[in-house]
Amino acid sequence: MEQKDIRFRKQRDLGVVISDSFDFLKQEAKPIFRMIGIYVLPFVVLYAGAQVYFQRNVLSQFDLTNPESLMADIGPFYQNLFMFMFFGLFVQSLLMGTYYSYLEAYIKHGKGNFHLTDISSKFFSNSLLALGANFIFVIMVFFGAMMCIVPGLYFANTFSLLVFILIFEKKGISDALNRSWKLVNSSWWNTLLINLIAVVIVYAVGIVLSIPSLIMGVSSTIFSTEITNPADYPNWYWVLNAISSVITTVLLVIPFTFQAFQYFNLAERNDPTTPLAPQE
Repeated sequence: MEQKDIRFRKQRDLGVVISDSFDFLKQEAKPIFRMIGIYVLPFVVLYAGAQVYFQRNVLSQFDLTNPESLMADIGPFYQNLFMFMFFGLFVQSLLMGTYYSYLEAYIKHGKGNFHLTDISSKFFSNSLLALGANFIFVIMVFFGAMMCIVPGLYFANTFSLLVFILIFEKKGISDALNRSWKLVNSSWWNTLLINLIAVVIVYAVGIVLSIPSLIMGVSSTIFSTEITNPADYPNWYWVLNAISSVITTVLLVIPFTFQAFQYFNLAERNDPTTPLAPQE
């Protein structure tokens, strides 16, 4: 495949945002996944292990037929759930911070004008920025969802560009919130469709990967009298679940790429003469 320097700062319609995103991922797959493999994959594997532990050893302890036992176990359950969700948020933020550091270098310096060692020092700081922004994002979406599903969906879409703007423009969280609000609301439905397509792609892959596990679970429930608890499923069942979790987590680079291209598309449409970030 012919290698080219893909231009991010450009107006695009929905189809071009998606096609250019996949062109970029296809062309830059080797350095991107090498970077993820070195800096992020160990934490993704730990997260997959935590997910298996939570499913196998926490959820399986609930006895829905015994209300007293259920109430006694609810405290430890929420503690484990909170720790699992926090670790998942950390891993996603690490992936975002690392990947967006690569995008930032690619956009500012151009293809072939930097090496991973040149930007590795930024991975940790950008991941911390992503973690803080994701905390704020989750809190807003959570309270929006508590009021009603619609406000939660509105906040999730409106601030979907928050982390990329914070890392790329480096003007602080308040400015990033305002910027995401302004840009997304200039093309809210278009951005929603882009985000939904990205999520559907990732979850479709996850569903395909989980088919063997689903078949195992259903067949064990229907045909087996020996396996009544998910904790009793064979080890290969949990290995498949872990592999599926690792792959779907890494594939989050797809929506992250969609959001980066959509950011530049909306920025060029709304204020094409304004510098998007200080050049290094």
